[in-house]
Amino acid sequence: MNGKVIAVMNEKGGVGKSATATTLAYLLARRGKRTALIDFDGQGHSSIIYGVNNINKLEVTINTLLRKIMEDKPLPELDSYILKHESGVEVIPSNSQLFTLERNLCNVDFRERILSQYVDTIRDRYQYVIIDCMPQMGTPMINVMMCADSIIVPTQAELLSTQGLAELLRHYQIIRKNSNHNLRIEGILITMDSPNTIVSAQVRQLIERGFAGAVPIFKTHIPRSIKVAEAVLYHKTICEFMPNNPAAQAYEKFVDELLGNEETEVCAVG
Repeated sequence: MNGKVIAVMNEKGGVGKSATATTLAYLLARRGKRTALIDFDGQGHSSIIYGVNNINKLEVTINTLLRKIMEDKPLPELDSYILKHESGVEVIPSNSQLFTLERNLCNVDFRERILSQYVDTIRDRYQYVIIDCMPQMGTPMINVMMCADSIIVPTQAELLSTQGLAELLRHYQIIRKNSNHNLRIEGILITMDSPNTIVSAQVRQLIERGFAGAVPIFKTHIPRSIKVAEAVLYHKTICEFMPNNPAAQAYEKFVDELLGNEETEVCAVG
Protein backbone atom coordinates (compact mmCIF):
# COMPACT_ATOMS: atom_id res chain seq x y z
CA MET A 1 0.00 0.00 0.00
CA ASN A 2 1.30 3.46 -0.90
CA GLY A 3 2.16 5.81 1.93
CA LYS A 4 -0.06 8.71 2.90
CA VAL A 5 1.39 12.10 1.95
CA ILE A 6 0.62 14.86 4.47
CA ALA A 7 1.71 18.45 3.76
CA VAL A 8 2.22 20.83 6.68
CA MET A 9 1.41 24.16 5.08
CA ASN A 10 0.66 27.81 5.77
CA GLU A 11 1.28 30.84 3.56
CA LYS A 12 2.58 32.73 6.60
CA GLY A 13 5.92 31.94 8.23
CA GLY A 14 6.61 31.76 11.96
CA VAL A 15 3.51 29.72 12.81
CA GLY A 16 5.21 26.54 14.05
CA LYS A 17 5.15 24.81 10.67
CA SER A 18 8.59 23.16 10.85
CA ALA A 19 8.13 22.33 14.54
CA THR A 20 4.85 20.62 13.66
CA ALA A 21 6.22 18.73 10.64
CA THR A 22 9.35 17.48 12.41
CA THR A 23 7.52 16.53 15.61
CA LEU A 24 4.74 14.79 13.70
CA ALA A 25 7.32 12.74 11.75
CA TYR A 26 9.19 11.90 14.97
CA LEU A 27 6.06 10.75 16.81
CA LEU A 28 4.79 8.68 13.88
CA ALA A 29 8.17 6.93 13.63
CA ARG A 30 8.26 6.35 17.37
CA ARG A 31 4.87 4.66 17.09
CA GLY A 32 6.30 2.21 14.60
CA LYS A 33 5.17 3.90 11.38
CA ARG A 34 7.64 3.93 8.47
CA THR A 35 8.00 7.69 8.01
CA ALA A 36 9.78 9.99 5.58
CA LEU A 37 10.13 13.74 6.03
CA ILE A 38 10.65 15.91 2.93
CA ASP A 39 12.13 19.29 3.79
CA PHE A 40 10.51 21.49 1.13
CA ASP A 41 11.63 24.84 2.51
CA GLY A 42 14.86 26.52 1.39
CA GLN A 43 15.53 27.61 4.97
CA GLY A 44 16.18 23.95 5.76
CA HIS A 45 14.79 24.06 9.29
CA SER A 46 13.64 20.43 9.23
CA SER A 47 17.06 19.32 7.99
CA ILE A 48 18.74 21.25 10.80
CA ILE A 49 16.44 19.78 13.45
CA TYR A 50 17.29 16.32 12.17
CA GLY A 51 21.00 16.89 12.57
CA VAL A 52 22.40 18.54 9.43
CA ASN A 53 25.13 20.93 10.62
CA ASN A 54 25.84 22.69 7.32
CA ILE A 55 22.87 22.41 4.99
CA ASN A 56 24.57 24.33 2.18
CA LYS A 57 27.24 21.62 1.84
CA LEU A 58 24.67 18.92 1.07
CA GLU A 59 25.32 17.26 -2.28
CA VAL A 60 21.84 15.82 -2.73
CA THR A 61 18.72 17.73 -1.69
CA ILE A 62 15.10 17.75 -2.76
CA ASN A 63 16.04 20.48 -5.24
CA THR A 64 18.78 18.43 -6.95
CA LEU A 65 16.41 15.44 -7.12
CA LEU A 66 13.69 17.53 -8.77
CA ARG A 67 16.25 18.95 -11.21
CA LYS A 68 17.09 15.40 -12.29
CA ILE A 69 13.41 14.71 -12.95
CA MET A 70 13.08 17.96 -14.94
CA GLU A 71 16.15 16.98 -17.01
CA ASP A 72 14.92 13.40 -17.41
CA LYS A 73 17.98 11.99 -15.67
CA PRO A 74 17.98 8.91 -13.42
CA LEU A 75 17.63 9.45 -9.69
CA PRO A 76 20.32 8.16 -7.33
CA GLU A 77 19.52 5.21 -5.09
CA LEU A 78 17.39 6.37 -2.16
CA ASP A 79 19.72 4.86 0.45
CA SER A 80 22.65 6.82 -0.99
CA TYR A 81 21.29 10.23 0.00
CA ILE A 82 18.52 9.83 2.54
CA LEU A 83 19.37 10.91 6.10
CA LYS A 84 18.45 8.11 8.50
CA HIS A 85 17.74 9.53 11.93
CA GLU A 86 18.00 7.42 15.08
CA SER A 87 14.29 7.99 15.69
CA GLY A 88 13.50 6.05 12.52
CA VAL A 89 12.56 9.11 10.46
CA GLU A 90 14.17 9.18 7.00
CA VAL A 91 14.80 12.76 5.84
CA ILE A 92 15.09 14.13 2.31
CA PRO A 93 16.93 17.38 3.11
CA SER A 94 16.81 20.88 1.68
CA ASN A 95 18.90 24.04 1.50
CA SER A 96 18.84 27.49 -0.12
CA GLN A 97 19.08 25.96 -3.63
CA LEU A 98 15.36 25.31 -3.33
CA PHE A 99 14.70 29.04 -3.66
CA THR A 100 15.59 28.65 -7.37
CA LEU A 101 12.89 26.04 -7.96
CA GLU A 102 10.15 28.48 -8.97
CA ARG A 103 12.38 29.92 -11.71
CA ASN A 104 13.59 26.49 -12.84
CA LEU A 105 10.04 25.21 -13.24
CA CYS A 106 9.03 28.03 -15.63
CA ASN A 107 9.77 26.24 -18.89
CA VAL A 108 9.05 22.66 -17.78
CA ASP A 109 6.15 20.64 -19.21
CA PHE A 110 3.64 19.49 -16.59
CA ARG A 111 5.51 21.66 -14.10
CA GLU A 112 2.83 21.21 -11.43
CA ARG A 113 3.54 17.47 -11.19
CA ILE A 114 7.33 17.37 -10.81
CA LEU A 115 7.17 16.74 -7.06
CA SER A 116 4.50 14.07 -7.61
CA GLN A 117 6.88 12.27 -9.96
CA TYR A 118 9.53 12.19 -7.24
CA VAL A 119 7.18 11.20 -4.43
CA ASP A 120 5.83 8.34 -6.55
CA THR A 121 9.33 6.82 -6.55
CA ILE A 122 9.46 6.58 -2.73
CA ARG A 123 5.82 6.33 -1.73
CA ASP A 124 5.60 2.54 -1.44
CA ARG A 125 8.52 2.45 1.01
CA TYR A 126 6.67 4.43 3.70
CA GLN A 127 3.40 4.55 5.58
CA TYR A 128 3.67 8.33 5.91
CA VAL A 129 5.46 10.99 3.88
CA ILE A 130 5.41 14.34 5.70
CA ILE A 131 6.23 17.49 3.70
CA ASP A 132 7.43 20.61 5.53
CA CYS A 133 6.41 23.36 3.08
CA MET A 134 7.80 26.79 2.28
CA PRO A 135 5.64 29.69 3.54
CA GLN A 136 4.46 31.16 0.25
CA MET A 137 2.19 30.17 -2.57
CA GLY A 138 3.55 29.62 -6.07
CA THR A 139 4.32 26.77 -8.45
CA PRO A 140 6.30 24.80 -5.82
CA MET A 141 3.32 24.87 -3.46
CA ILE A 142 0.96 23.87 -6.25
CA ASN A 143 3.31 20.89 -6.72
CA VAL A 144 2.79 20.00 -3.07
CA MET A 145 -0.99 20.22 -3.30
CA MET A 146 -0.94 18.08 -6.45
CA CYS A 147 0.93 15.23 -4.76
CA ALA A 148 -0.46 15.40 -1.20
CA ASP A 149 -3.33 13.36 0.16
CA SER A 150 -4.03 15.86 2.90
CA ILE A 151 -2.93 19.13 4.50
CA ILE A 152 -2.37 20.16 8.10
CA VAL A 153 -2.54 23.93 8.59
CA PRO A 154 -0.70 25.19 11.68
CA THR A 155 -1.67 28.71 12.64
CA GLN A 156 -0.35 30.81 15.47
CA ALA A 157 -2.87 32.08 18.02
CA GLU A 158 -2.46 35.67 16.82
CA LEU A 159 -4.75 37.72 14.61
CA LEU A 160 -2.24 38.28 11.78
CA SER A 161 -1.63 34.53 11.48
CA THR A 162 -5.26 33.83 10.68
CA GLN A 163 -5.34 36.19 7.69
CA GLY A 164 -3.42 33.78 5.46
CA LEU A 165 -5.88 30.97 6.15
CA ALA A 166 -8.58 32.24 3.79
CA GLU A 167 -6.08 32.60 0.92
CA LEU A 168 -4.67 29.10 1.52
CA LEU A 169 -8.18 27.65 1.56
CA ARG A 170 -8.96 29.41 -1.72
CA HIS A 171 -5.95 27.79 -3.40
CA TYR A 172 -6.85 24.43 -1.84
CA GLN A 173 -10.40 24.59 -3.21
CA ILE A 174 -9.15 25.44 -6.73
CA ILE A 175 -6.70 22.51 -6.73
CA ARG A 176 -9.27 20.11 -5.30
CA LYS A 177 -11.93 21.16 -7.81
CA ASN A 178 -9.73 21.10 -10.90
CA SER A 179 -6.90 18.62 -10.36
CA ASN A 180 -6.34 16.69 -7.13
CA HIS A 181 -9.93 15.75 -6.34
CA ASN A 182 -8.95 13.58 -3.36
CA LEU A 183 -6.98 16.31 -1.56
CA ARG A 184 -8.44 17.25 1.81
CA ILE A 185 -7.55 19.27 4.88
CA GLU A 186 -6.88 17.20 7.99
CA GLY A 187 -7.44 20.27 10.11
CA ILE A 188 -6.27 23.64 11.36
CA LEU A 189 -3.85 23.24 14.25
CA ILE A 190 -3.60 26.19 16.65
CA THR A 191 0.02 26.60 17.76
CA MET A 192 1.90 28.91 20.15
CA ASP A 193 -1.29 29.21 22.15
CA SER A 194 -1.40 31.22 25.37
CA PRO A 195 -4.79 30.00 26.58
CA ASN A 196 -5.11 32.50 29.43
CA THR A 197 -4.71 35.60 27.26
CA ILE A 198 -7.55 37.59 25.74
CA VAL A 199 -5.92 37.61 22.27
CA SER A 200 -5.57 33.82 22.14
CA ALA A 201 -9.17 33.38 23.21
CA GLN A 202 -10.32 35.85 20.53
CA VAL A 203 -8.25 34.10 17.83
CA ARG A 204 -9.61 30.69 18.77
CA GLN A 205 -13.15 32.06 18.56
CA LEU A 206 -12.39 33.77 15.24
CA ILE A 207 -11.07 30.52 13.71
CA GLU A 208 -13.93 28.47 15.08
CA ARG A 209 -16.54 30.95 13.82
CA GLY A 210 -14.87 31.53 10.47
CA PHE A 211 -13.90 28.00 9.50
CA ALA A 212 -15.89 25.50 11.58
CA GLY A 213 -18.07 23.44 9.28
CA ALA A 214 -15.93 24.30 6.24
CA VAL A 215 -12.62 22.96 7.58
CA PRO A 216 -11.89 20.65 10.54
CA ILE A 217 -10.18 22.24 13.52
CA PHE A 218 -8.07 20.04 15.77
CA LYS A 219 -9.34 19.97 19.35
CA THR A 220 -5.72 19.89 20.55
CA HIS A 221 -3.90 23.22 20.76
CA ILE A 222 -0.11 23.49 21.08
CA PRO A 223 0.84 25.86 23.93
CA ARG A 224 3.56 28.46 23.55
CA SER A 225 6.91 27.30 24.99
CA ILE A 226 10.41 28.74 24.66
CA LYS A 227 11.68 25.16 24.93
CA VAL A 228 10.45 24.38 21.39
CA ALA A 229 12.95 26.88 19.95
CA GLU A 230 15.62 25.78 22.42
CA ALA A 231 15.27 22.18 21.26
CA VAL A 232 16.36 23.24 17.75
CA LEU A 233 19.76 24.29 19.14
CA TYR A 234 20.26 20.67 20.14
CA HIS A 235 18.99 19.31 16.77
CA LYS A 236 15.95 17.80 18.44
CA THR A 237 12.18 18.01 18.38
CA ILE A 238 10.52 19.13 21.59
CA CYS A 239 9.34 15.55 22.22
CA GLU A 240 12.96 14.31 22.22
CA PHE A 241 14.38 17.29 24.05
CA MET A 242 11.86 17.61 26.86
CA PRO A 243 9.08 15.01 26.61
CA ASN A 244 7.29 16.25 29.74
CA ASN A 245 7.05 19.82 28.46
CA PRO A 246 3.42 20.92 27.93
CA ALA A 247 4.07 21.53 24.20
CA ALA A 248 5.54 18.03 23.81
CA GLN A 249 2.56 16.49 25.58
CA ALA A 250 0.19 18.52 23.40
CA TYR A 251 1.91 17.24 20.25
CA GLU A 252 1.43 13.67 21.55
CA LYS A 253 -2.30 14.39 21.94
CA PHE A 254 -2.40 15.99 18.48
CA VAL A 255 -0.96 12.83 16.89
CA ASP A 256 -3.43 10.71 18.88
CA GLU A 257 -6.21 12.89 17.49
CA LEU A 258 -4.85 12.68 13.92
CA LEU A 259 -4.55 8.88 14.00
CA GLY A 260 -7.93 8.58 15.72
CA ASN A 261 -9.54 10.62 12.94
CA GLU A 262 -7.97 8.28 10.36
CA GLU A 263 -9.37 5.22 12.09
CA THR A 264 -12.82 6.82 12.21
CA GLU A 265 -12.65 7.52 8.46
CA VAL A 266 -11.58 3.95 7.68
CA CYS A 267 -14.49 2.60 9.74
CA ALA A 268 -16.90 4.97 8.00
CA VAL A 269 -15.71 3.87 4.56
CA GLY A 270 -15.83 0.22 5.59
